[in-house]
Amino acid sequence: MNTIQLCADDFGQDPLINEAVFSLFYQQRLSATSVLIDGPHVASSVLTLQNAHKEGLEVGLHFNLTLAFPKATQQNIKPLYHWIVLSQLGLLNPIEIKQAFQLQLTRFEDTYGFMPDYIDGHQHVHQFPKIGKIVLDEVLKRYSSRSLPWIRNTLRPDNSSNIPQVSKAFVLEVLGGRSFYSLLKTYKLLSNFGFLGVYGFNAVNEAAYRELMRAWLMNAKSNTLIMCHPAIEVVNNDPIGSQRPIEFSYFSSDAFQEDLNLHHLTIAKMKTSVEQ
Repeated sequence: MNTIQLCADDFGQDPLINEAVFSLFYQQRLSATSVLIDGPHVASSVLTLQNAHKEGLEVGLHFNLTLAFPKATQQNIKPLYHWIVLSQLGLLNPIEIKQAFQLQLTRFEDTYGFMPDYIDGHQHVHQFPKIGKIVLDEVLKRYSSRSLPWIRNTLRPDNSSNIPQVSKAFVLEVLGGRSFYSLLKTYKLLSNFGFLGVYGFNAVNEAAYRELMRAWLMNAKSNTLIMCHPAIEVVNNDPIGSQRPIEFSYFSSDAFQEDLNLHHLTIAKMKTSVEQ
């Protein structure tokens, strides 16, 4: 039986997302959630998330440079294409990136009273050229005397085949995934073994999403991370808001457990499975 991680992104963006995270975790269908620490619905769920963390849910920082929240202060938010173009051209301002990352880490620690179990990025900005090095340098500097968080990488599992919508996964690798993984190895930081769950948020129903997941599970290895974006209902004013309840419905179903069993997989948090 191989252990995989299933991580729900975007905690704190909407209460419907938060509720889905807690529901799936307590059904033992989820191992981790990534927090948009400036999100408008972080404060209302602090105690609930702290309790879930104590019970085994891994909680990470979803480093955000692209999604603006109206009441959040000191945001350095710009469109995704801004970060893609400047990172590829080597024109990023390292000071503003470092300050944004430091600020979000501090808010995370002040909010929850613990350091993040892991680090990733909203729209994967954490792995873009130069941003990735700034993130890893700060992690090592900040947590040198404590247990280091693990870091998400976006490379597909070795020897993977027939991954649906694989071109999207390939784009992530080209935009920084491969070079970032090399940095992780150089820095000797713990990371997931393979990354799955990338698609165009275009599954028309639960059956269609299940077909995607079956292909991902077929390619999953021990400590592969699968990304998801569930919510208990449609999230308004969200580009993927109508896709979220489709994912939630599948993960809540007997079908998901059947698919895990078929591929001899179980869900557990990263650090526990590595220590074992």
